[in-house]
Amino acid sequence: MRPIMAGGLAALAAAFPLAVLAPVPARAAEPGSVGDFMIMDVCVDASDRIVANLVPGDAGCTRERDIRVGETPPYELRNFLNPGRSCTDDGGSIIRINRPVERNGQTRIVSSNRPVPPGPCSGSRDARADEDGAGEGGASIQWYDKGYGFIMGSYSPVALSIYQTPLCRDGDTSSRRFFRGWVIAPTEVPAPGQSGYGVFRSRLATGAASSLPAACPTRYRQALTTWLVTPMRFTSGREMVAIVSGHFAQASRDGLSPGATMQMEQTYWTRAFGLSRWEKWAREDWVHPRSHRPAVELARELKKRGRCGPPAGGTFDISLRTRFTDAPGSDDLYARMIVDPQTGERRRWVMTLCEDYTNIHKRPADTPLEDVSAIADPAYWRP
Repeated sequence: MRPIMAGGLAALAAAFPLAVLAPVPARAAEPGSVGDFMIMDVCVDASDRIVANLVPGDAGCTRERDIRVGETPPYELRNFLNPGRSCTDDGGSIIRINRPVERNGQTRIVSSNRPVPPGPCSGSRDARADEDGAGEGGASIQWYDKGYGFIMGSYSPVALSIYQTPLCRDGDTSSRRFFRGWVIAPTEVPAPGQSGYGVFRSRLATGAASSLPAACPTRYRQALTTWLVTPMRFTSGREMVAIVSGHFAQASRDGLSPGATMQMEQTYWTRAFGLSRWEKWAREDWVHPRSHRPAVELARELKKRGRCGPPAGGTFDISLRTRFTDAPGSDDLYARMIVDPQTGERRRWVMTLCEDYTNIHKRPADTPLEDVSAIADPAYWRP
């Protein structure tokens, strides 16, 4: 399956705010495979053995590589709690691990999250809650082919979500039926400062992937994916080049803009840590269907909490009909403008949810990795 339109590369039209940009380590500045941006790195010695007391980015980490199948990372990624708490050590409320998992000769990348064990600095249910159930534990299954990196399916307390695509026609019993459903970015990652987009067709299903009907879907929906490769300063203060991937549930008929879409999820992927940040955005006139709270109210509350730093900013063109730019006069929330350069139409979007996973904690040497077999359906590992 090919996107209706791909490319749209453009240099950044304006410098990013100084608070976001910073010198980038040489390795992070090199483009590579999107697979490198999905898996946690580990520091290794001259014999390629993991150095347990170092984390990528530490001054003493002079060699690093992707963690391999069966290896246990010496650290874990956590989110941040709301600032102003009495705890001096922010233990976060969510633990995330991004690692390769092999089954029957097939490898996939599992990004799992689970609650931090109860403790004085782990946060309460109220501190970690949001209105969509994030933070309760789950996983996403990711992979890539010659063209794109993508999410094949995901689990959360809300639902088991499966993304089927027209590649199902290549074999309804093959895992290729889940390829390119929720696209992240091209497999060959563009250079920093470049952006692009594509329209991809998929059909969302819920439940276990292995229990899907053998017949392929006959109808699919079009979704717009945008990507930008840019330096980013994360909430931890770590400065890394990131793939910033935006997933809009719909696309305009010409495939050049989000059209009437009201929501978007934005993820950040780094070579050091894999999935490093997640954001949910909404058009400012969107209203939460269950709580009936306006998007702007949710966005103001999010920024007031202070658990996430600013998102990637600046001005860049995605396509001839879509330009992302900063939104002036939005000091009390995080906002972006999506502008149509041809018509001048402009819509303000606001960030309503966010988790930044660059809160790095060491893992005790005897801590086993979480068994993901219950949530990682074997259908994703079929040839």
